[in-house]
Amino acid sequence: MTSEVKLAHSLVDWWQLAGVEWDYSETPTDWLADDPVPSIRSPEPPRHTVPATVRTAPEPDVAPPPAAALELPSDLAEFQEAWRSGAFGADGGDGPPLVPHGPVGARIMVITGAPERDDQDKVLSGRAGILLGNIAAAAGVGSDAMYRASYFPRVVLDRRAAAEHAAKWNRIALHHITLVQPEILVVAGEDTARALLGHDPSQKPPVLHFLNHGGGTVKTIVMRKPSLMLHRTAQEKAMAWQSWQLLLVE
Repeated sequence: MTSEVKLAHSLVDWWQLAGVEWDYSETPTDWLADDPVPSIRSPEPPRHTVPATVRTAPEPDVAPPPAAALELPSDLAEFQEAWRSGAFGADGGDGPPLVPHGPVGARIMVITGAPERDDQDKVLSGRAGILLGNIAAAAGVGSDAMYRASYFPRVVLDRRAAAEHAAKWNRIALHHITLVQPEILVVAGEDTARALLGHDPSQKPPVLHFLNHGGGTVKTIVMRKPSLMLHRTAQEKAMAWQSWQLLLVE
């Protein structure tokens, strides 16, 4: 046996040991050629299954329940009681409501923004109220002819919290004035003036204004917030007195 035959047998034996018994192909193969460079394919984006559209009947628009109408008493005594009990709802203030007080048909109705911190039970019963009483007396108006009220029923510590309820209390204030029926209205404080008159004339020369309310009109003067006069110069008191002097010519 020649060396070539032995080599051929050894190759066959190697393939058989590797588990390959037959190898044939009709296409010539270049076994010495380099392997082809594998092509790089971009991965296909995952296919998302679009769920079938499910048609449902549209839900009817559900309107929020209407706010309960604010009922305002037509009698002043009943109004004051509702005020004291907190029946008019939120106001953004602190502490208990302080009651407005005075006669129907008062010569003067003073309405300030909110009770002062030293007021007790009633609006303007503290030091600012005493000062107003002295000014009124100097203008020839006794305490029994003056009605003392406030725009908000409780002491206001957070003006933003109170401002959220201003529209409601503006309506209440106008109704309050209608019930009292004063001859002259004194609006105390810039915030109160803006709410009732739409502007703040408290730092301008005093003039007589007219406020429309409940189908009527009332003469109105504007002064600075009463408590400011307790801590500032005599000029503040002079400005307040100039406003109140308008009462002397009425």
